[in-house]
Formats: sequence, structure tokens, C-alpha cells
Amino acid sequence: MRRIGFSTGALAKGDFQKGIKLQEGRVDALELSALREDELAPLLHALAKLDLSKFAYVSFHAPSQREHYSEKELVKLLTKVATYISSIIIHPDIIENPDTWKPIEGSLVLENMDQRKPIGRTVEELKWYFEALPKARFCFDIGHARQVDPTLGVATEMLRVLADRMVEVHISEVDAASKHVGISTAAMKSYARISSLIPKDVPAIIESVINPEAIDDELRMARASLGEYSVVKRTNGEDTLSAMK
Repeated sequence: MRRIGFSTGALAKGDFQKGIKLQEGRVDALELSALREDELAPLLHALAKLDLSKFAYVSFHAPSQREHYSEKELVKLLTKVATYISSIIIHPDIIENPDTWKPIEGSLVLENMDQRKPIGRTVEELKWYFEALPKARFCFDIGHARQVDPTLGVATEMLRVLADRMVEVHISEVDAASKHVGISTAAMKSYARISSLIPKDVPAIIESVINPEAIDDELRMARASLGEYSVVKRTNGEDTLSAMK
């Protein structure tokens, strides 16, 4: 089955140690989240001492906005991350001068954006970044793509055009306020329709902001979204999931 796990920030905002602990023994993939600038320094300080050997895949999500760091300062800090982790997820809109990012170009993984952002939402909007940073890879956020285009036309085009660059999938439901929430049955069925286009060797990171007691249920919903469970209708009308043979 596909490697899968959670973003530490989804399970324990600002507490990466707790976010790691909650997943040990349950999943085989992990994303360390420093989505906010003030989370970057503590995570960097601890990175060399973290035992991540229990996870087959580990990525690092860089801050989504720059308020205190200049572009050069942020790249310098992320260069330290690149010595430990080969996939650094970034939002395209924090890139102003692509040349500044060249020292870590091979570690960069560009993520498609939600409807709040003016760029990075479609293949066409991502094209400039991949031309400027040709060694950068791609993180497909299926929730963002569905929010931008509920027909999944945008998502399908991304999967067809950028599949060879894809190294990570982000999965959650993204609501009207662009918040990452638990995956509903409707979203799961929508995602499952295009799941065959997502290479099975690409790890999935769940970004649904949920309580720890909901981890196992959300794992099942994510796997169903990715075509690894089938949906069985019970007599009372509720949906249940069963593993695909």
C-alpha cells in the first residue's frame, strides 16, 4: 500500500514532537511542519537529534509566508534542512527571485495553491516556476485543486502534466475558508475518481486538522480517497469502508 502519514502541524499545531509521537507505530510517512515562521527555528534546532528512522519517507514544510526573514535568510536556513531531508515543500508565492533558491533547487518541492492565492493554482500558473527552477519537484495538493475547480479538471491536468515531477501528495478536505478539515464522504468519492492518476509510489501526507482520537478514521478516509478502500453501503444508509483486495 501507499506510504502515508500526517503533517505534524495537522495533529499538533506548533508542537512537532507531539505530532511525531502521535504517529509512531501507525504510519510510515511524515511531514515536519514549520508552516509558520516562528516554528522554523525550534524545528531546525532539534532536527539533527530527531529519530525519524521509523518513517520510510520524511519531508519538511517550509513557512508559507515571509514576514521576518528575507528571501536569502530563509534559503540559508532551509539549506540546513536540506542536509537532513531531501524534500522541502514550499508555496510558490514566497519565491521572488528564483536564482536565490538555486543552492537548494534539487530539494524544492513546489505545491499547488488554493483559491486565496493569485498564483500557483493551475498548471499554467506553476509553469513559470518550474521553468525557472527545472530541478524542483511537485507536491500535488488534491484538496487545493478541488477547491479551485470542483469538477477536478484542474486536478486532472496537473496529474497528467506534472506526474513525472510528483514526489508527494497532500490530502485533506479544504473548506470555503481554505481551512484543512477532515475528509467528508463527498470529498472522498470525488478524490477516488482520479486516484488512478496518482502514481502509487508517491507518498501521501494528510493535512486534515483533526483531534488525535480521529487519526485512524482519517487514515481510512485518506486511503479510500486514494483508491485503496472500497465503499460499501450498509442497510441503514451509512457508508463503511473495506480494504481493496
